[in-house]
Amino acid sequence: MNRRSFLFGLPVALFSWEAMAHSPWGQYAVYRQKHLLILSTRDDAASYGYSKRLVEAINNTAPEAKARPARAIDLNRAYNLLRTNQFQFALLSSENIHAMRTSTGQFSGKPSVDLKTVYQFGNLEFVVVELVVVELVELAFDSLDFALFYLSQC
Repeated sequence: MNRRSFLFGLPVALFSWEAMAHSPWGQYAVYRQKHLLILSTRDDAASYGYSKRLVEAINNTAPEAKARPARAIDLNRAYNLLRTNQFQFALLSSENIHAMRTSTGQFSGKPSVDLKTVYQFGNLEFVVVELVVVELVELAFDSLDFALFYLSQC
């Protein structure tokens, strides 16, 4: 075998294999557009349990929302997901929301995230990112009225 043709053909073979491989990233974007995902984190313990209850309430009152709980591995990951508009809704403790909004605490020196509070559940805040799809917000607000009533009955 000719060594030169082998060396020139090797990168083509390697890159063509990579090009044929399936990447799920496009599907994650579609999934996030079709579902009302409510972000919480592992290190904000109370947020995940309550987000599951909120999702259940929203789905009982407005199944077309297709609400799902989503849990980031930590608060930094949640910050990055919200800052890059990969998630529109989050349920986190008020202290963590304040730190993200004002670039204080563990987020000092980082860009702030423009989060609007939709509703406050004790120490938890249900927030929305400023640049969110209007139809999604309307659906969330419509179902949230019924969901809040449902949660108050639980």
